[in-house]
Amino acid sequence: MPLYEYDCPACGRFEVLQRMSDAPLTKHDCGEKVKKVLSAGAFSFKGSGFYATDYKKSAGAPPCDKAKSGACQGCPGNKAA
Repeated sequence: MPLYEYDCPACGRFEVLQRMSDAPLTKHDCGEKVKKVLSAGAFSFKGSGFYATDYKKSAGAPPCDKAKSGACQGCPGNKAA
């Protein structure tokens, strides 16, 4: 069940655990009318893979052992000197 945040003019902000199908609150325990407040959701990324340091660094293409010919033009290991 999600937490909903409300603002009471007399008591300030408070949270209520409600079902999504429940109707929003209209009055607080003190009797004042309340307004539903839109607040930022809280979540965190856990585990590896969320930072640049977690990605595998490529060592580049392996050198090409074949003879350098026109067929090897697109080979990344075939660099013109």
